[in-house]
Amino acid sequence: MKSRRQRRPTTRPLGRVASHFTREGTPKNSYRTEAEARGAAQLAWTLNRVNLNAYRCDYCHQWHVGKRLRDD
Repeated sequence: MKSRRQRRPTTRPLGRVASHFTREGTPKNSYRTEAEARGAAQLAWTLNRVNLNAYRCDYCHQWHVGKRLRDD
């Protein structure tokens, strides 16, 4: 009988690196420049009407896009 490898459950890492994953646990896209990140945010708006902003990551020093924070 062949032994099957057990897969480890996919979990988000703890600490600062966790900011590189979405809520679903998939890795976030990184962009080398602010212009690339803003372009991706604009494309998300054009295709899906999702309002995203570009921000510089303190951990990897690249650019990511994310949902805008509320001004409550």
